[in-house]
Amino acid sequence: MSGEIGFFLGAAPGLAYTLWNMIRGQQTANEAKRIAKAHGEFLDFYASSSFGFDYLFRPQQLIGPNDSDGMREAKALLLSIRKQLLRRHALGALFTSLGAFVGVLLAVGLSGS
Repeated sequence: MSGEIGFFLGAAPGLAYTLWNMIRGQQTANEAKRIAKAHGEFLDFYASSSFGFDYLFRPQQLIGPNDSDGMREAKALLLSIRKQLLRRHALGALFTSLGAFVGVLLAVGLSGS
């Protein structure tokens, strides 16, 4: 087995975990959009250049004083999963990095035997 195959086989579990986390985050984002739409509001991550930045780096500023009740509820839902989402992404990156490294070592070690 070559090192490249070991790299990809080792990285695959971490990438799958990260992808699973992204899907769960997208499902929550869709639910937040549905909540906002039910209140006659429009929630879009890309409508404002600061929305994503505030979500990641300034979560205390995400909910503004002029937001309606529906928008507050939708943004609160997004904030409720923020720490867990970021933690799982970091863990997925760690799994990917370590898995790729171990996969290469195993592949090279097994091919040298």
